[in-house]
Amino acid sequence: MKAPNLSLLLQCAALILAALAGEAVMAQTVELDANCGPRLTRQQERLYQKANDGTNALHQFIFIRRAILQVDTYETATWAESLNAARASCVQKRAATVTAQQQASP
Repeated sequence: MKAPNLSLLLQCAALILAALAGEAVMAQTVELDANCGPRLTRQQERLYQKANDGTNALHQFIFIRRAILQVDTYETATWAESLNAARASCVQKRAATVTAQQQASP
């Protein structure tokens, strides 16, 4: 019986890890900073930007890089919408806090 090729095993492991890492991009919860800005990885930033540019821009961006990114257009758009909603909520809460502080101080 022939021994497995170590190089081939390492390549397979790298592909599996890359696929898992790509799927994890959307699964991660994104934290917002004090100014309600999201803390994103570079890949998440690009996906978020394209999602905000519109459906066609996002679809084209993902289609071109589909083998690398391993993400779904619909899931990415949904993720971006939820991030936009979280940012809007954060801004609203922040504005309410500032207003309450202004009213409390004479």
